[in-house]
This record gives sequence, C-alpha cells and structure tokens, in this order.
Amino acid sequence: MLDFHEPTLEDKLWIDGIFEGTQYFGCFCTFATLWLWKGRYSTEVARLGDCLLIRGLNEEDGTYFMYPMGKKYDIKMAVAALREDAASRGERLMIYCAEKWQCDELRAAFPGEFAFEEQRGDFDYIYRSEHLVHLAGKKFHAKRNHISKFMRSYPDWRYEDITPGNTGECMEFASRQLEKAIAGQDQDEAVELCMENTAIANALRYFEYLGMMGGLLRVGGRMVAFTLGEPVNDRVFVTHFEKADTGFDGAYTMINNQFAMNRLSGYEFINREEDMGKEGLRKAKLSYYPDILLEKFSAEDISSLL
Repeated sequence: MLDFHEPTLEDKLWIDGIFEGTQYFGCFCTFATLWLWKGRYSTEVARLGDCLLIRGLNEEDGTYFMYPMGKKYDIKMAVAALREDAASRGERLMIYCAEKWQCDELRAAFPGEFAFEEQRGDFDYIYRSEHLVHLAGKKFHAKRNHISKFMRSYPDWRYEDITPGNTGECMEFASRQLEKAIAGQDQDEAVELCMENTAIANALRYFEYLGMMGGLLRVGGRMVAFTLGEPVNDRVFVTHFEKADTGFDGAYTMINNQFAMNRLSGYEFINREEDMGKEGLRKAKLSYYPDILLEKFSAEDISSLL
C-alpha cells in the first residue's frame, strides 16, 4: 500500500525534487500550495518512485486524488496504485483537476474506463506578465483609471517588497481584514475565511523557507494592501493571496500592478488561481482578460461498471 501522510515541512525537499524541471502551469503544482492548504482539503501525499501522488477529501465525492505528478511516471502503474488505495475504502477512483493533456493520457492508457466532467470553478486564470505590468490597450482603460485615481487620491503612497522584516505587520493586517470580512457572513463562509487566514499566516511565518515573494502598499506609512505568492517554475508565478483595505479605492488594482511591475516581469506568466465558482471572483478575474483559462476536469473510474 502507498504511504500516504499529511505533508510536513520535512517533505519539501523530495517534493521540490519531483517538481524540479517540470513545466506545469497549475496553481497547485508546488510544495507550498499542498502544505498551506492541507487542513482545508485534508491533503495527504505519497511517493511512488519519481512520482508524487496526492490524496484529498471532498464532502460530495469522498476521497479523491490529483493527477500523478513529476517528470517521469508510469501512468498505468500510478493508476493501479490509486485504484488499490480507493478500493481499500470501498470507493471508485476519482481524479480531480486533470488538465486536457492529462485526460488525453488517461483515455489513451485506459480506453473507455474513465468518465470526464468539466470543473469550471477550478479553472486557473493565467495572464502574460507583460499585460499585467503595462495594462496597455483599450480593454485595460478602466484599470488604468483606477490606478490614476489611487495615485491622485493618495500622493504619499509607496510600494515595498515583503521581507522577513515586515511579515509580522502583514499578519496583523490580514487579521484585521479577516475581522471585517467575516462580519455578517454565514458560518460556512466564515470558516473558509478563517482557513485562508491560517494559510496566509503560515506562508508569512515560513516566508523564506517556502520561497515566497510578495509586495505591499502603504499610504502615509500605513499598510493598505499586500500580495503573496511563489514561482511554480522559471516561467510561471502563482499569486496565492491578495488582501486590501477597500476603504482605499483602487488598492486591489494598484497592488496587483505594482507587484507585477516590481517583481514579476521576469516571468512569462502569472497564475492568479481559480474562482471557486464564486460569481464576484469570476467577474474580477475575467476583468483582467486571462491569456490562458486552464481547464480542469474530474475523471471518474467507471471500469467496474463496464
């Protein structure tokens, strides 16, 4: 049986080794993503040769797995191991967030044995960094207006990188924003926001060890926004968190642009993660006109029904 276990900081070395040299675009293709959100998704990891296997828990479908990851893997061996693990709980194998090329690989290896379904809420929004840096053209006119208004309204603004010296201040800012955000929310939404705040705190606490990068905005010395993420590889950067005081009009647009301008121009793409099926979040992400909408699918093993 596979040795699935909750990821720990000690797992970073071998998981980084699995990802090294890969050219994934997905937002979950880093150790930090797996570790930061392990509580939210009941994430567990296991190694099968040079392949990373990931297991999670969903209220609707029960246990699910991510598509096997790594530079080298035997898809038939990996799926056989996952089928055995699922069968040990009396479940059929369910794979989440498989990209199109991975679905094609499954179809080729196991003709007719998997049923596929689009997971729209899990599509990643990916942008060319140059587009978020320059915001050029008619389609970004409104974004440029937001930035101009912010600069006029708050002439004493400044940008600075997040460093170990200001991570504590970022934690305090995130906690204050959490208190505002959960006011009037239902219990489920409040729990989600608290889990996110825990992930932010851990990302800041282990900022250097996890290889995080971030930036913040100040107005008159007061922090009004910050953003935080990490490289997926040398081409793709993923933005995990973005928090702003909405009392400062345009702060979200400004921190997005300033961070891209100051730190991310060396990356070809910026992945701003999924919208989780939330209409407001989807509208906001679409307003930046993604260059790639990375499609994701579930793949359910139906071989036992044939």
